[in-house]
Amino acid sequence: MSEKKVAVIGWPVEHSLSPVMHNAAFAALGMTDWFYDKIPLMPDIVKLGLRELRDHGFIGVNVTIPHKQAVMPHCKPDATAQAIGAVNTIDFRTNVGTNTDVIGLMDDLAAHDIQVNGQTVIVLGAGGAARAAVYGLSKAGAQVIVVNRTADKAQQMIESVGVAADVLSADEAFATGARRS
Repeated sequence: MSEKKVAVIGWPVEHSLSPVMHNAAFAALGMTDWFYDKIPLMPDIVKLGLRELRDHGFIGVNVTIPHKQAVMPHCKPDATAQAIGAVNTIDFRTNVGTNTDVIGLMDDLAAHDIQVNGQTVIVLGAGGAARAAVYGLSKAGAQVIVVNRTADKAQQMIESVGVAADVLSADEAFATGARRS
């Protein structure tokens, strides 16, 4: 029985607790032939890194910062990943990339009976996870406000995701919050 290898890729990735969590889950489920690792992958070698991992028997990877958008040309993004514009999981057996951040966030909110329809929700940042949050929250009927260091980057993200949301720079948000307190 050969080992089934999966990993998280990112830069940096040393801080990730994913291997501890996934390997504990594999053990609890009796999946003794599965192993989860963390692979630091510099941004300028994403394509090569993905090919090397495939060639060295990895079944798939989870993708974290800063690679969620960079991996898209090197896999077949499914409809969810295409809509969000970011991939966080690639199955090398099919080379399909998806984004599980939307369903993860929305399922967690539902599990805690948090209704977002008609509510104002603030999303901090404009990276890969924020893209998924903005997409999912908007589709669920929330009024989304994105706060980011640069309003331009947040506006570009909203336009590329194709949803309606408002934008504040971090300075604007701080100034607004300071006036309210």
